[in-house]
Formats: sequence, structure tokens, C-alpha cells
Amino acid sequence: MMTLAPLTVTGIGSVPYGDPQEAVALILKQLPDMPFWPQLVRLGFREEMVAQGAGGLPGLKIDLEARQVLLDPEVSRETALAQFYETVWTGELDPFALTPEEARGFHTLLAQITAQGNGPLALKGQVVGPVTFAGMVKAGDGKPILYDRELTQAVSQGLARKAAWQAEKFRQAGREAVIFFDEPILTGFGSAFLPVSREDVATILTETIEAAKESGPVTVGIHCCGNTDWALLLETPLDILSFDSYGFFDHLLLYEKALAGFLRRGGYVAWGLVPTGEELAQETEDSLWQRFTSQVERLAGLGLGWRDLLSHSLLTPACGLGYLSPEGATRAMALLSELSRRARQWLAAP
Repeated sequence: MMTLAPLTVTGIGSVPYGDPQEAVALILKQLPDMPFWPQLVRLGFREEMVAQGAGGLPGLKIDLEARQVLLDPEVSRETALAQFYETVWTGELDPFALTPEEARGFHTLLAQITAQGNGPLALKGQVVGPVTFAGMVKAGDGKPILYDRELTQAVSQGLARKAAWQAEKFRQAGREAVIFFDEPILTGFGSAFLPVSREDVATILTETIEAAKESGPVTVGIHCCGNTDWALLLETPLDILSFDSYGFFDHLLLYEKALAGFLRRGGYVAWGLVPTGEELAQETEDSLWQRFTSQVERLAGLGLGWRDLLSHSLLTPACGLGYLSPEGATRAMALLSELSRRARQWLAAP
């Protein structure tokens, strides 16, 4: 894991813009220390995270009209899995590439970074998490493939390599690589909507993170935009915990021991400070700053020193920006930039 500059700002993934050049230019302007590649979800289903996760995984098809990824009934399961693992064992990452047709933002960011030469030390990418992907992809009987251990294990290995492919491209561009696995489905953990065991989820996530790190240095985060079993995530070998601090800070407080252990081993917390829903219209830089400083002080009161906490903090939106208006998304990034500036002044104060 790389050492990250304290209070660096980055994004989660989705944006509401239609032009990849415009989107990347805005991100490089507002989030220059660790720009992320934008998922241009307004351009169609291929730009959404589940569709972007499907390429290179065995036995799947993308139904653009239904906006679904499905198990393909016309493909032999045994043949698909055998070919998939042959590819995995070669160590080749190109079969897990994001194509320009499905990830315009990735290729545009990489091209602009390569052309300018200098700029950020690190780039941030994202991949749909294995639990979310397997929970959203359906088999022929309508059940998620998450219930199928063999397929879920293949999903875990495939998505790990999609993360590793991004990280390799970032390193080839001379940048450190940071990759988040996005796991929104974990907000339903422990409910009837996600009836898998804690042990199974921990195993899936741990195997994915470990496999993503096998191909070269990469800092790995997990993003969950709701409430979940935070201790479960903090016990995996992740480097960054990304959470919606605007809406769910109080829930994370319940896991103070696990959080303290995570920070002691060098982990980072990515604070989802700026809301990505209708609440954004009511918030200002000052109101968000007051909320952040109050939260930091409450965590510090539990024995986590505030300087150490800030030194291991990143700032992000609460979730993806894709459901905001373009003006709202631009404002959210500008607010984050200003909040980071204020937080760095706070950390530097005597």
C-alpha cells in the first residue's frame, strides 16, 4: 500500500456529464491530487458498473434493452469456466480490459494524463464489487448467481483482474494506482435481501482483494454508500474504507475498536462528506465543514488522535455523482476541493 497524502480528494465513479473530455477536464481541475476516471452513466447501460464488470467473466451476456447482465443459457458452463481459468492462470490481464466503448472516461483520463506528462502522483479507478455483481447478475431461474459458490468464486477472480488491469495501466502511465471495489449491496447485509453468511462475504472480499494485489502494487479500497457491518469490511485486507459520512457516521462509531485497529495497521478512511442527493442544495461549505470537524472530534474522543485520524483520511462525495444534475455534480466537486483545503490548514496548524 502506498502512503497517501493526507486529506486528498477523489471521486466514487459515476458522473452526469455526457462528454468524456469535459468530465475529465472538470475532475483534473477540482481533484488534481488523485483524479478518478468518470463512469458516464448518461451514455447508456454499458457505462454502468455491473455492465463494465462483465467483460472477461465466464458465461455472461449483456442485455442492453433490459439493462441487465445475465447468465447466458446458450453457453456451456463447464467450457466457459475452463476457458476462464486457463486465462487466469496465464497471468494475462488484457482479457479483463475495459474497452473504449464501455469506459470512455477511463481512456480519456489516461490519454490526458499521458499527454500532460506531469500532474497527479496517483490515479483512482473503480470496479463493481464481487458481492454486488454476483447479487445483481441473474441465472436462468431468476436467482442471483451469488447463491452459486463456483460462479461467485470465478466472479471474485475476474473482478480482481479487472482491478489489476486498471492498476497496471496507471502504473504504466507513471502513477500510483488506487482502486475501489464498489459494494452498495452490502447495505442489505444481514437482511432477507442478502441471505449470505458473514463468513462467506468476508471470504469473497478477502480473496478478491488478495488476487487484485498479486499483479503489482495497488492500494485497494471498498466503498459502501449505506450502513453495513463495518467490522466485517475492516477485518479484510483492504487499505481504504470508503463510507457515506454525511448520512451514516453514527453507525460507524459503533465499530470504534475495529476502526482503531484498522488505522493502527495503516489503513485510511475516505469520508463521504458531500451528499449526492437532494440534501446537497441545502448544504454550504461552512455547514459541511462544521459537520466534518464535529465528526472528527467525536472519533478523536474515543481515543483516536485527531491528527493521526486526519493524516489517514481522504475526502470524497458520499456516493457517485451520476444522479445529480451536471451543475450539482460540479458544485459537489468544488465543495470537496475547498473542504480539503480547510482540512489541510487544520492539520498543519500548531
